[in-house]
Amino acid sequence: MMKFRNILAFVAASFICACSGNVDDSSLPVLTASMEEADLAKGDKVTFTVTYNGQDVTSDAVISDALSAAPSKLPAPEFTPETEGTYVFVAEYNGKLSNTVTVEVVNTAPAVVESKYQRHVSLVEFTGAWCINCPEGYDKLMLVLSKPSMAKYKDRIHMCAFHSNAEGTDSLAIPATQDLIKCFTGMAYPSFATDLRDSGVLTADGISLLQPSLMASFNDYPAHCGVAVSSSLNDDSSKAEVTVKVASELTSEYRVVVLVVQDKIRGWQKSPTYSEGQPDYSHSHVVRKVVTSYSGTFTGEKLTDDGKIAAGEEKSKTWSVDIDSKWVLDNTEIYALALDADGYVNNMNVCHIDGGDSGYDLK
Repeated sequence: MMKFRNILAFVAASFICACSGNVDDSSLPVLTASMEEADLAKGDKVTFTVTYNGQDVTSDAVISDALSAAPSKLPAPEFTPETEGTYVFVAEYNGKLSNTVTVEVVNTAPAVVESKYQRHVSLVEFTGAWCINCPEGYDKLMLVLSKPSMAKYKDRIHMCAFHSNAEGTDSLAIPATQDLIKCFTGMAYPSFATDLRDSGVLTADGISLLQPSLMASFNDYPAHCGVAVSSSLNDDSSKAEVTVKVASELTSEYRVVVLVVQDKIRGWQKSPTYSEGQPDYSHSHVVRKVVTSYSGTFTGEKLTDDGKIAAGEEKSKTWSVDIDSKWVLDNTEIYALALDADGYVNNMNVCHIDGGDSGYDLK
């Protein structure tokens, strides 16, 4: 985020004339900006207007960067700041110079301080039972996670496999898979996504991107919230009550995604080593259900009306989950992902579906 400040000042020529006592300010063009002070996100812009004797003459005026050694004319009456700094603009109309407008661009992103919460990372695998290369892709993924350099992070990397019917039949496929994979470019099966931010294919070339992506989550995208999740079954195990809490260390927008994930599902898998496919392949960390509201976009749910949680505050929400009789509950967990304003996973937590209660993971 960048902050824009609009500061009006008369150019030197106008000041000299004013000192002479012969200047009528109404005879000078007036340059104004579209906002006095506002937070600008990347890609936002400020628009300039030039008036003369109360009439809008913007289309006939020339607006320039007054600080450039050779005044640089704006191609349009607007400015989109890309970097921090001070920019000064002046307009010329009918041979007369306007006041200047100073645009001060400062970084207003909250200062990154070390979080008291452990950083947990989401690792999505896109796969399918029809995909002949997917078992090898999974093996490559596990090789990366088993490296000695990843040992201290492994327990805080949470895998979840989204199965698809994209090119064949898969009894474990869910509709959300196809919508989610479309959020990333150049994707195929098998592939991965780290914190819904970075992605790559699980091939000989693409696998090299996985470890740097995971390390970026731990080193370059620090947590600024903690996530707690609990789940309990009703008497006949037909429903689970899932509660997610998010405690924020800075005022920020969050959305929560809740997943039901089952491990160790035995089933058919196409494989290069089995001509008819492997009948009892063990499918790991399979996403069985997206609990949070889903309508073709993987955005999650807000915990407040505007999605924001103030620094030092905690918000929570509870969902009722219908239990599918096909789920083996002993191998089933609840994943709770807290997405930031950019839609990336800032932190997450996991608990067992039957009586699980994972509190905030403090350092």
